[in-house]
Amino acid sequence: MDFLSYVAEVSRGWDEPNSREKGKFPSQQTQNPKAGMYMLSEDVDMKAKVATLARRLEELELKKMHEVQAISELKPMPCHAPFANHVIMWPNNSASYGNTYNSSWRNHPNFSWKPRPPPYQPQGQTQAPQQPSSVEQAIANLSKVMNDFVGEQRAINSQLHQKIENVESSLNKRMDGMQNDLYHKIDNIQYSISRLTNLNTVNEKGNSPLNQAKIQGCS
Repeated sequence: MDFLSYVAEVSRGWDEPNSREKGKFPSQQTQNPKAGMYMLSEDVDMKAKVATLARRLEELELKKMHEVQAISELKPMPCHAPFANHVIMWPNNSASYGNTYNSSWRNHPNFSWKPRPPPYQPQGQTQAPQQPSSVEQAIANLSKVMNDFVGEQRAINSQLHQKIENVESSLNKRMDGMQNDLYHKIDNIQYSISRLTNLNTVNEKGNSPLNQAKIQGCS
């Protein structure tokens, strides 16, 4: 147990100044044995040093891990520096004279001013005035053509209807005239037939034997 206590004491002394002097292990060659200390062989001394170094390395690793964990757990503290807001609200260099612009500066002899050119646009992508799509334009053209056609067809139908009425009126008049003429001709034919019938009757009466005898007696 005295040896382990000594090793622990030596390992704790590495962080203190002059730890090299304190960490030296008393060997059989350099120091004479004193009361309360053991004489160790070189083999045991080497093993003790290796064990001490391994333990110390583990302690250092644990210490570094605790330090990193402590840093990661630190909460952000509010900054009260008088220039903090100025750093956050640092103005943009491109607009450093935005609030001090004076329209009369453009006529100052030390300043060169000219109107800002329009933004560059490629020739293939020149912005043209907005026009209706080809489908909408085709529908509009078709609607106009249909309206014109319907209007023209109505005018043609009206003219045809008027012509048909005129033809019907003329045909009716001609039919009436022809019918009247036919009736008149039929009447004339009937009258002629009636006269012929009467003449035949008279001739038949004149050629009878009685009439011939009377004619001969008178002669």
